[in-house]
Amino acid sequence: MRFDLNLRAEFRSRLQDVAQEMQEWQGQADIGEKEIAQIRESIVSFEHTTDRPELRVAGVDGSGDFPMLSYEDSFVYLSIAQGTVYQADVSCGLREVAPLTPTVFDVAFIPESRTDGAGALDGAMERLLGRSLSELMEASDYRTLKAQETGNNFRIEVLLDKLIRPHGSDTSNLAIQLRTTAEMGAALRLMEGEVKPDYVLMDTTFSLPLLASGESSLAYEHAKRLCCVLARQKGIGFFTLSKSHGLPSIERLEQLVAEVQGQNATAEHWFLRIPEPDQDGWALSLAAERRLPPPGAVTYLVRFHRPAPVLRLDMDRFYWDEFVRGETAEETRRRECKIFEDLDYTCHDQRVYGYPYPIKAAHDRASLMEAERVALRKQLIAEAIACGMSPKVFRDVSRATGHA
Repeated sequence: MRFDLNLRAEFRSRLQDVAQEMQEWQGQADIGEKEIAQIRESIVSFEHTTDRPELRVAGVDGSGDFPMLSYEDSFVYLSIAQGTVYQADVSCGLREVAPLTPTVFDVAFIPESRTDGAGALDGAMERLLGRSLSELMEASDYRTLKAQETGNNFRIEVLLDKLIRPHGSDTSNLAIQLRTTAEMGAALRLMEGEVKPDYVLMDTTFSLPLLASGESSLAYEHAKRLCCVLARQKGIGFFTLSKSHGLPSIERLEQLVAEVQGQNATAEHWFLRIPEPDQDGWALSLAAERRLPPPGAVTYLVRFHRPAPVLRLDMDRFYWDEFVRGETAEETRRRECKIFEDLDYTCHDQRVYGYPYPIKAAHDRASLMEAERVALRKQLIAEAIACGMSPKVFRDVSRATGHA
């Protein structure tokens, strides 16, 4: 069928309706004068930073092929994650630290069978993390947070039994679980490596989707909190940066920041910690009905440079209590500024100005081109045929029927 939706009057009419709905939703947040005063007091500016001797910052990102191959009722998933470490260098700004961090990868054969598939998925998770799931749960503080949220203390055996294990054909859920677990595995290996970074950064959030849902949990939730535990033990700042803050009417907040900084143009080099009503005595209406900060975390909005969007940064609450919170508000802000100035130093690469380059570098290393995916699939098929499998099993039905 020829694509002509854009020419149909009823389609254009529906687009106009949706645009109106979007405009009305955008204007829903109503910030009162009292809250405006609180926001003005809480906005903090930090210095543009061009000198940070000995600073080491690591970035982690992951990708894969989900699935890499499917045949009959079985699936093969490829998971990849890469960590990079960069050090401040007077001559070039950032210099990658050798030796290069090994790529974390796994190729998992996951049958559709509930029993066999669950065991195969567990094996993939353990290989990606470099430890057993029981060891993961024992060392992580996820159980502590879950007990606080649910009021129940769950034994490791119960949590292991109730882990969410999607069917082999549930490609979207498995993609999230395997990719995120691979990234956490790469972060853990960075922290346990010979080169200790000051910070480890990832493109995600500290949200824990199943924390409040009784006995159920996801393996990567435990892994995320293990990263927090290990980072605290080693004095490393383990932070997540998300390009999507998920808040409405953010332009109103940016206007307030520009007014505080005395600028007419877009403000930069500022941060705002999302307040918590029970501790800070006020709430940010832009975050209403959203669980911000997530349990066990502290959340900031930050902009490093004008070309970049406002980012969301999450950090471990226990790290914040130990290394960031000071005896006075002034000391806390001084420590916060130190962190954001450190991160600002990593945001000056012209390819990704305003965003920490170590994450971008890890993304580039981990990303697979389509040609690479095809080559890896062909390599797996060749190995399978060499083991005695029939080539007919691997015919691409979508291509054969003109759907690819």
